[in-house]
Amino acid sequence: MAFRGLVLSGARARLTLDTVKVALAMNVSFSEEITFSSQMVRIVTNTIKNRDGVVIFPTLENILTRGEMTATVEDTPTGSIIANIEGVKATRYSNNIGARGIVMKDVEYVAIRIRNESEIV
Repeated sequence: MAFRGLVLSGARARLTLDTVKVALAMNVSFSEEITFSSQMVRIVTNTIKNRDGVVIFPTLENILTRGEMTATVEDTPTGSIIANIEGVKATRYSNNIGARGIVMKDVEYVAIRIRNESEIV
């Protein structure tokens, strides 16, 4: 079977939360124990509590009523969905501010299920 041109790399992958593309998500990892994490560039005025119109981490007042999200990892050249991560809720975030370089925000989530391309219909 020929796999040329189908090797997934970070440059090909796109992260969306509730169908909204998350700007500059640098690292995304998920595993079958139903966890999920991502690393995003920290953008001034585009906070984790309203990132491109998506409430990734709820305000304290809304923490109990915030609904679940669906995260999608897509291979952009082929349009293939690599994973749908369902029932997602953010549980923790931290900022990494170094003396030099871009400020990064690490976000951890819990999820109900992960479906890869063999399970998505």
